[in-house]
Amino acid sequence: MTEKFSDCEVCVDAILERLGKRIVLGTPLGIGKPNALLNALYRRAKADRSITLDIITALSLNPPIGKSELEERVLAPIRARVWPDYPRLEYLDDVEAQKVPENIRVIEFYVRSGAILDNATAQQNYISSNYTHVARDMLSRGVNLLLQSVAAREDNGTQRLSLSCNPDVTLQLEPMMQKLDYPWLAVAQINRGLPWMGNHAEIGADKFHVIVDNLALDHRPFAVPHNPVAAADWAIGLHASALVRDGGTLQVGIGALGDAVCHSLRLRERDNGTYRQMLSVLGVGAHSDSIGGRERFEIGLYVASELLSNPLFSLFEDGIVRRRVYEDIETQRRVDGVAHADEPGGTAVHGAFFIGPGDFYQRLQALAEEQRALIDMTSVAEVNRIYTHYELERLQRRHARFINICMKATLLGAAISDQLAEGQIVSGVGGQHDFVAMAHQLPEGRSVLAFRATRGAGKKLESNIVWEFPHATIARHERDLFVTEYGVADLRGKTDRECCEAMLAIADSRCQASLLAAAKQAGKLPPTYEIPAQHRDNLPQKILQALRPHQASGTLPKLPFGSDLNADELALAERLGKLKTASQTIAGKLLLLRAFASPASAEQAQGALAHMQLDRAKNLREKLLARLVRAAYRL
Repeated sequence: MTEKFSDCEVCVDAILERLGKRIVLGTPLGIGKPNALLNALYRRAKADRSITLDIITALSLNPPIGKSELEERVLAPIRARVWPDYPRLEYLDDVEAQKVPENIRVIEFYVRSGAILDNATAQQNYISSNYTHVARDMLSRGVNLLLQSVAAREDNGTQRLSLSCNPDVTLQLEPMMQKLDYPWLAVAQINRGLPWMGNHAEIGADKFHVIVDNLALDHRPFAVPHNPVAAADWAIGLHASALVRDGGTLQVGIGALGDAVCHSLRLRERDNGTYRQMLSVLGVGAHSDSIGGRERFEIGLYVASELLSNPLFSLFEDGIVRRRVYEDIETQRRVDGVAHADEPGGTAVHGAFFIGPGDFYQRLQALAEEQRALIDMTSVAEVNRIYTHYELERLQRRHARFINICMKATLLGAAISDQLAEGQIVSGVGGQHDFVAMAHQLPEGRSVLAFRATRGAGKKLESNIVWEFPHATIARHERDLFVTEYGVADLRGKTDRECCEAMLAIADSRCQASLLAAAKQAGKLPPTYEIPAQHRDNLPQKILQALRPHQASGTLPKLPFGSDLNADELALAERLGKLKTASQTIAGKLLLLRAFASPASAEQAQGALAHMQLDRAKNLREKLLARLVRAAYRL
């Protein structure tokens, strides 16, 4: 029988009484964590070193705190507005400060990009798992406690529960835990701030041994603001969007490149003439005709994506994601490829978790019930693999395009997505390998890995296409489609020479010579080979020239899906970003000194100064900070 508590400390007492002082805790990634309950358990373990606590999770999130007084003056008002009631994860603050006690380990399989670089303890406690293997790996580590934040609604006096944003691992793990031969607990904390999701996300209260319910613990989910989309990102998004087939299946990763892909698909539907014109200027070639398309969507798309992101949800709201799939194979066969199939029910979106900006959660919460019924948040095992009902899933996932982001790729087609050359973890593999594998298993499926051709500038410029790398996230025998701002490389079924030629064609021309020499040195290209003339001007100026008019007109906006930050905050962040960049080079420092000597007027920077409470500087330190901010408006 399920017990109910209103106090987290009482719940922690019950957990320790039943499980003892050895706790291996599994809790969802992202916003599905019960923060208050996690904090209570973590504090208890900090206070009592006889308790050993392993926290196995991913993507732990806290509102940012500035690393300098200037940064903190920018961030403090934003924190108060965007995350006013969010309970900070105390273990995460300690992880970042490298102050986690020795009796506690925080083990994560995916982290916020760059969050644990140079953090030795966090790097050592990273576990590399495919998303679909996480439940298995939790079990192998002796998990005996499952903690989950759940949504609730009242229906004729009966309380119903939903796994909301994170059925991903829980639906896979809980049945496994049912078979354990040692004591274990599943504990839920109700948070009415989470959007209610039905279908497989709805779960009976009897699945939990304990439920914590206290209105005072409710809070809004963690909001993740969108990042601005730059010209190179737009070029990548446009190229990738033309690989998507009408009547097909879509999965898209998170970040500015994912935003660019989804908005490009929106333009393809809303403003097809302009969309085609942009593709033409970018030189989009035969790939769009043989693999994807440029036409508007007559049948529409179906989404099967571990992440239901704000951009993907926007495509659902716009009616672009409207192709429905069914659990009955005969029904699925009957509607297959039909533009206006008039079958009741069905599913337009399968997702395993969601996370995004604040208004995304509000729109999910406000969905009409008939629309909500078309979204099925379910197990990551159902979304990220096709082992269970292959024939049905093959029909559902027609012309699947799995579009993900990587950091680097080799000329021979291996992809690097999770760590640096010296072994430092940047983020994690997540579900990327799962989707690449599915792309090869599905007869019409394709894997699309997108990345910028270069990183850095000036003397620090480096190619993201390399000859070799110490490790690979995706092996070269799994190579498929790669996209940079300069085009598409189709490597499926190609020889090593053909792969090298295709990847050189989408490399930045400032880096092509060294790559070409390496390929020749290895004997993968003949000594006489030359890069075709049409690929020798792969330069940022070419992309800027092609897309600047569309950026200026707002067709390609910086933030196509909005932001939790207002216009003044975004402008301030951009200015201070220039300030930080300028401080990193000698030339930049000289420019900054000139700007500091002759800064913008207080009126020009009035909004920024007011935001940072520097408009009425009280002492010399504040006056110097105010002058530095005004200098940023001269850069």
